[in-house]
Amino acid sequence: MTVWGFEIPGQPPSWNASYKIVRKFRSGKVPYHTLAKTEQVIDYQTGARLIVASAKPSRWKPEGQVRIWYWFYLSRDIDCDNIMKAIHDVIESVTGVNDAMYLPVVVSKEIGCRKQDARVVVVVEDPASPLLVAAALGITPTRSSSG
Repeated sequence: MTVWGFEIPGQPPSWNASYKIVRKFRSGKVPYHTLAKTEQVIDYQTGARLIVASAKPSRWKPEGQVRIWYWFYLSRDIDCDNIMKAIHDVIESVTGVNDAMYLPVVVSKEIGCRKQDARVVVVVEDPASPLLVAAALGITPTRSSSG
């Protein structure tokens, strides 16, 4: 099992406010509208990319699912899933691991810290066995049978 982590300073942008409608042109002439990332999320992800790249162990390449643990320290409330999407995209771009393989776990969400103290603490775990964590928590997972 490999475990590594990092801390991203600042209040993360909400994924709901991460895109804007822009006008582009097909073949240079035909206008159409599409979505583009806002400067706020581009700036956040650019800084986060450097942090994740420096924290990632060399040659880290998981063979399966990846558990990602989150501790949120926020100056204002925001949906956890909106925060995770921006960070997942960064982790995917740095590691090459498809974010469909991520199993996010929100450990805590504290709201009301000073703006300069806002941050997200992340621990990435390439689990040798999810049963180890379940056992540590006193959980005995069983497969459900459908049908």
